[in-house]
Amino acid sequence: MTEDDLDDLEFETLRTGDHAAAATRFIELADTASVGVSRAGLLLRAGEQWQHAGDHERAAEAYRRALEDGGDTYGDPRIYLAGALFELERTDEARALIDRVRADNPKDPEVFRAVAELLHEQGDLVGAHDWSTEGADIARSTDPDALEGLLRIRYRCRLDLGRPEDEYDALLDDLLKKTDEAPDEQFR
Repeated sequence: MTEDDLDDLEFETLRTGDHAAAATRFIELADTASVGVSRAGLLLRAGEQWQHAGDHERAAEAYRRALEDGGDTYGDPRIYLAGALFELERTDEARALIDRVRADNPKDPEVFRAVAELLHEQGDLVGAHDWSTEGADIARSTDPDALEGLLRIRYRCRLDLGRPEDEYDALLDDLLKKTDEAPDEQFR
């Protein structure tokens, strides 16, 4: 089983909508994982499928197993677990996980984007604004590709909070102008 095979399974699930079956398959694969496929990554995928199926308890269980496994994943399982816990109305546990992520002093802008999106979904605009701002600061020097997404989240939060425009909005405008100009430059 390769990552491409796993992606194909997820794509097929989008077509069929049978997320519970996909989650079950990912769990089965995790329980028999062989070389080349991360058990923790399979468990994370299973958790996402349980989330899509609306079974947040099973999603939380899969995310916990991914955390316990400690293997490579495409995202921080704690953030995914926090999302499931929010859905289960276990807000204190979810916020404690986010606090632990913060305490680890992450340097990956994707971590900041994921937390900002999660907090925005929960209506914590100040928290989402803070996480997206910090992530944008990191992305400026480490991952320019992640910068636009973080600035977009921050922009939405700033608007919803009624805060005035600032230098981050100007930076987003500059990025969007460059994106709009890029196709034209191909034809010059």
